[in-house]
Amino acid sequence: MREKFVKDLETGKVYENKALKLIQKDYPKAYIQDGYFLDWDIYIPELEMGVEVKSDAQYKKTGNFYVEYEFNGKPSGIATTKAKQYYIYLDKLYIIETEDLKDKCRKYLNTKKDKKGGDNMASKGIIIPIQEL
Repeated sequence: MREKFVKDLETGKVYENKALKLIQKDYPKAYIQDGYFLDWDIYIPELEMGVEVKSDAQYKKTGNFYVEYEFNGKPSGIATTKAKQYYIYLDKLYIIETEDLKDKCRKYLNTKKDKKGGDNMASKGIIIPIQEL
């Protein structure tokens, strides 16, 4: 289990660095928030805005993107982020306003697309078809 966590963390850092390089083309002061920080992954001082960076290792198999909103019975992920945008790396880069992603998720609450997932099935999230991103 620990090995999977470390691998997922390393993969996340790769995508964060890709997003940072892209953002810094227009906003050179942008930086990755170091350490355990729940509000966002990248901060853009020029815009006073945070960005969340995500991917989904299962998307090629499922055709979906999993958006976590709860972990161990407590709000998490999209329910608690202060990021204004999500950079989602799948078959291509999707840049979406957090509020727009929340709207897409809300329509699936309490449906078959509202699922437990993650390590030990400790998370709850919404399964969004990639074509809806």
